[in-house]
Amino acid sequence: MEEESYGSSERSSTSSEESAPYSTDNSSHATNPMNSEEEEEEEEESSDDYPSKRRKHGPILEEEDRISTLPDSILLTILSSLCTVDSVRTGVLSKRWAYLWTFVPSLRFTDYYFRHAAHYPNFVDNVLLLHRALKLANFAVQFEYNPELKPRVDLWVRFATTAKVDQLSLHLSSCFYKLPQHLYANEFVSELDFRACEIKPNGLVRWSSLKRLCLWNLDLHQDVLNKVLLGSPRLEFLELRNCDKLNRLDIVSESLKKLVMDSYDEDYPLELEIFAPKIESLEIRGDFYGMKKCQIKNASALVEVRVDFEIRMEYEDEEQEEDHYKNCENVVRELFESLRQVKKLIVGRWCLKVLSIMSMKHLSSPVLNCKCLTMKTSMEKWDLPGIASLLQSSPYVETLVIDIIFSNHDLEFLDRIYDEVNHWKSKEVYFKSLLQCLKTVKIFGFGERFHTKDVFILVVEFLLKNAKVLEKMVITEPWVMQNGIHNMQLKFLQVSQKLLSFPRSSPHAVVMFPF
Repeated sequence: MEEESYGSSERSSTSSEESAPYSTDNSSHATNPMNSEEEEEEEEESSDDYPSKRRKHGPILEEEDRISTLPDSILLTILSSLCTVDSVRTGVLSKRWAYLWTFVPSLRFTDYYFRHAAHYPNFVDNVLLLHRALKLANFAVQFEYNPELKPRVDLWVRFATTAKVDQLSLHLSSCFYKLPQHLYANEFVSELDFRACEIKPNGLVRWSSLKRLCLWNLDLHQDVLNKVLLGSPRLEFLELRNCDKLNRLDIVSESLKKLVMDSYDEDYPLELEIFAPKIESLEIRGDFYGMKKCQIKNASALVEVRVDFEIRMEYEDEEQEEDHYKNCENVVRELFESLRQVKKLIVGRWCLKVLSIMSMKHLSSPVLNCKCLTMKTSMEKWDLPGIASLLQSSPYVETLVIDIIFSNHDLEFLDRIYDEVNHWKSKEVYFKSLLQCLKTVKIFGFGERFHTKDVFILVVEFLLKNAKVLEKMVITEPWVMQNGIHNMQLKFLQVSQKLLSFPRSSPHAVVMFPF
């Protein structure tokens, strides 16, 4: 069959009749597949696209070429870290390198390097024809797919599976590629990464060695997902990025430990319910358009959760904006109610801002049992109500991580009604009875945006004053200290001195700086 022409165990001795489209009569083609069609181009094409023309510079002198004296295993490891285009280009360096790339166990093809779309599939075909490694560790293609290329892509997939590939990645765009049926029965692959691929197995899925699965930009129904999960008894990691048709996600796998939900851009509302009794780690991240609900149910084994997503909506007036934020408040409140038992929680900047809005409306947040809490914040003053609300809701926190990041989500309407100093002072009496377990505070990112220093100082002062069992506060080295900008370094040192002067309720508290 034509489909198996790449994948036979004797690929290096393919018959002349089978290899006619990829003639190797010219010896230069045997080591440099980039020459097959590019030699017909005009000289105006850049020499960087055609490595064979570099021969005019002459071979590297043997006494100066220490790299070439390394063992093949080390050189192949180096070549495996390169994109295949660059790996092939090394074939013109010397006789030592001429055939070395053909044994590379990792092949990664991207159309980024090709000016003309037709050259990309031709290059892939020629590389696979000349490739000699019997076992592949990694095979990845990334290009703009069109249905006319399906027979060739089918051959590429057959080549990879025949070589018992360990990691297979198909990142396509423009059109959907229907996976060949033979791919659903593979006992060797441990990682699959599909983008814009159509998953429709006719029978059972048999991925007995699969441990990691990433699915991007595709329609995925629950019945298909169930087939995949049931046929992957060793699956530990599942990422679903912008996968439509999944409102109720019922994870039936006994082995799955981590689930990642990333983005959703369909027009119709999303009411997401996740049933996952065995997973230990969950991430919800990215942009979700029109989300109306997000709940985690029956997740008794869940230990670590990251909620770093944003609900997006286009609105034309203040009334629509108000309705949008009311919906966001409901989603965040219901989500947090389903996370009460989680021990490690990471809260993204957008969720923190929604908590700020809720706090200003005197809407409480559910009490959490987490012991390690991470907040991603821009340290703007409208983040403070959210920080205060989250601390109030987390009385058992032992480790607090504050990750200061850039944010362009300014809640300017809070400026008119929010006084950060009075707000925090009003909370002090209540906080004194809550920060009883906090032992460690870690702060990342301060020093890159000094206009937030007043808010930052207010938060640090508050924590030192009220955390009675605090043992250490670690402030990591900022970018300004690493890069030696004198005036910024001086500002940072001044802030550091001020922090060290604050009173501490814990006699054992130590403030640590990286200098």
